[in-house]
Amino acid sequence: MERCPGLGHSPVGTMAEAEGRMTFRSRTIAGIALLQLVVLGVILFITVGAMKESGRYEINRRADVTLRLITASAKDAMISKDFATLDAIVSEARATGSVAYLRFADESGNVLSEDKTGAAVPGLAERRQRVIVAGNDFGSVQLGIDYQSLDNAVYNTSRLSTAIAVIGLALTALFSWFLGSYLTRQLEALRLAGARLAAGELDTRVPITGKDELAETAMAFNSMAEKLQEVVRTLSQNEASLRTFSEASSDWYWETDKDHRITWLSPGFAEAARIDPCLAMGKLYWELSARSTDKDLSSWKAHRDELASHRKFRDYRYWIGKDKTAQWISISGAPRYDDSGIFVGYCGSGTNITAQAEIAMQLRLFSRIVDQSPVSVVITDPDGKIQYVNPRFAEVTGYDQAEVVGMTPRLVASGETPSALYDELWRTIKNKRHWQGELRNKRKTGQRYWEQAIIFPVLDDSGDIVQFVGIKEDITARKDVEIVLAERTRMVQRHYESLRALSDVAALPHINAAEQLTEALVLGARHLALPIGIISRIEGDTYTVRHHDAPPSAPLHDGQVFELGNTYCALTISTNDVVAIAHMAKSRHAGHPCYQAFGLEAYIGATITVRGQTFGTINFSSPDPYAREFDDGDIEFVRLLARWAGAVLERDLANQDILAAKDIAEAARGNLAVQARKLAEINAELEQFAYVASHDLRQPLRMVSSYLGLISKRLGTETDDEIKEFFAFAMNGAKRMDRMILDLLEYSRTGRHDSSFQLTPLADVVSAALANLEVAIAEAGAVVEIIDEMPSAQGSPTELERLFQNLVGNAIKYRAPDRPVRVQITCRPDGHEWLIAIRDNGIGISPEDRERAFKIFQRLVAQDAYEGTGIGLAVCRKIVESHEGRIWIEDGLNGGTAVCFSLPKS
Repeated sequence: MERCPGLGHSPVGTMAEAEGRMTFRSRTIAGIALLQLVVLGVILFITVGAMKESGRYEINRRADVTLRLITASAKDAMISKDFATLDAIVSEARATGSVAYLRFADESGNVLSEDKTGAAVPGLAERRQRVIVAGNDFGSVQLGIDYQSLDNAVYNTSRLSTAIAVIGLALTALFSWFLGSYLTRQLEALRLAGARLAAGELDTRVPITGKDELAETAMAFNSMAEKLQEVVRTLSQNEASLRTFSEASSDWYWETDKDHRITWLSPGFAEAARIDPCLAMGKLYWELSARSTDKDLSSWKAHRDELASHRKFRDYRYWIGKDKTAQWISISGAPRYDDSGIFVGYCGSGTNITAQAEIAMQLRLFSRIVDQSPVSVVITDPDGKIQYVNPRFAEVTGYDQAEVVGMTPRLVASGETPSALYDELWRTIKNKRHWQGELRNKRKTGQRYWEQAIIFPVLDDSGDIVQFVGIKEDITARKDVEIVLAERTRMVQRHYESLRALSDVAALPHINAAEQLTEALVLGARHLALPIGIISRIEGDTYTVRHHDAPPSAPLHDGQVFELGNTYCALTISTNDVVAIAHMAKSRHAGHPCYQAFGLEAYIGATITVRGQTFGTINFSSPDPYAREFDDGDIEFVRLLARWAGAVLERDLANQDILAAKDIAEAARGNLAVQARKLAEINAELEQFAYVASHDLRQPLRMVSSYLGLISKRLGTETDDEIKEFFAFAMNGAKRMDRMILDLLEYSRTGRHDSSFQLTPLADVVSAALANLEVAIAEAGAVVEIIDEMPSAQGSPTELERLFQNLVGNAIKYRAPDRPVRVQITCRPDGHEWLIAIRDNGIGISPEDRERAFKIFQRLVAQDAYEGTGIGLAVCRKIVESHEGRIWIEDGLNGGTAVCFSLPKS
């Protein structure tokens, strides 16, 4: 404030000049004036002091309020060391103009942020407050309020008052009585106005009458009051600006008392929380929680424990309100302490995060759907690097999620998927279209598997590809079934084609044998897709080509002779069965002389039998490997073709015999008729063998048994013991013979399967066998334990059930009388087969008798000790061998027996 004009001369000088010209009257008047000067000086001193005291009091009060507001606004920023927020608060405070400087310092006194451009101004009201939270010192806030303008106003007012007093003293002699009353009235007005200012009535003004010095004093007083009111108004505006700045960072602010009841809410609460603030005042804020919506009520206990410990908290989330107006909010708060460090409550901010919560819940729902999906989900970046896989992917591939992130899907590529398919895949998805197809992939263990995949791009708002998503389903089981079905379909088709080819062969016209056999070779070579077909005659070590079908490039002709050992047919003759090799170079016969000499890769051949003797072979071959392995249809076709060829050759030999015996035909005609009749009788007898064995042979035995029973009853009690014993022997013999016939029939039927093998769960087979033996097990008090999990194997369910039933039944039958019966069934893998054992603690079988036990009608115990015919293990061996397995006997439990057998893995 500029000094008022007219106050440049000192009133002391004027009084000194007047003092030299004073008369007694003047001295009297001067004395009165001096007395009045003292009184006026006292009044002015009191008035100016009151003005200065009231002004400084108001400024100090506002400074304290401003300090508390700034401290509250900056508390979180100081705790979190948010320098940007502190700088913003400093700039806002300095912009008001009344704050000379503002400084934020940490607990060690280091300055976090400050503006000290006004720190050097004299006459500052300095304030400092420590930031203490839960007893922890986080630093201090220091500010300075400039009240130099107030001092200037007071100073100018005092000078003006002094000038007025000097002028008044000069006029006192003339107007003492007038001035006394006038000055007293004016000074009283100033005093009252100063008192009202000190009481906070900042709009108090002194009435101005006239244009004299007292009027100017009143004007100066009023100017000082206006300046003070402006300073207070500025501080209020600063306070409002700071509050607005604070509320901009949150939806509302709140305060609670020491009992955590709400004592203050900022205006933004009603709109953000959708609750009437009047309903919230005085309540605990968890009483406003929508408990019917809040899923995690246990979190409230932890939060209240935190409040009881007077700890600062951030981002505590809960539902507030009810029904459709319920809002998901986030609050943060810190404890408040008074100047003596006593906890007085909490203050903090709140924000409505309902929209973010709904988005988060949707994202969490989508994430849960993907994580629990029964199909694999893979997400990659535009370069194909994996960013995410769900748990199903890890379950299918065997790779952990951490192992595949950053890798490409080539990690599971098996190398069996054509590269053209991958090219099509990438071309499709990079053109922003989805791709669907099947992929052959590889697990971490190396096992191959099939996947049905749908891969599509994810586009951003500008239409650019940001990710690729793959949804994959493991279809290995389905593909395996499809492959098996396709293979079986192909096999049925080949069997059908074989039957058609055999039908065509059988339908060949009855021309001479050579042409018929050659034509059969043509049909066989065409059916098997092998270019070379030969019917050979083998005599000793000589191999002669009798008939052939081959391309002109093949160096073959009828009558060509080879050494038997240099032909593949030597293998056929040695095995006396069909030999089929699809790729000789990869077989164990790669070193065979025929391969070395002729390079024939594929070969299939069978022996031709004529009149019970080996005539030669029929075989087909090729210099190229066969497209697949020869199957049972191919082998059976060649076997039947060999029989047909043998029949043709036998018929040809018969024709030759007829021609050779033409001259004696008439003489032998009678013998031939007899022979034909005998053959017919023999055939009829053979046809009736099964019936005789199953009915006619047993019928007499039943008659013998019946008549022996009748005779025994007829003789009654008069028969002596010896006759009774004889009858008993006869009856037992008939029963044993009947049992032997039944066992023999069973043995003969064993291995002849009414249907093809099928994948059979051995656990079901064992359960059925034990169910059949339930009575025997109960009578013997036996304990049957299935130690290992039983697998599935290819076989006949009926015969496998008979196998387990015979072996477990033997273990119970041949039990030791001195100990309870224990039977254990075990199974373990061994290479390409399952090893199964039925172990018992019975009477055991000595090592020298173990091989003999498998022979038919061989009994290793006394006839009367255990019932049976000695055919059970022979049947078991036949069942196992018909399933391409082997069977043997080992030591069992505690000297008992272990019958072990193997079955090929399916």
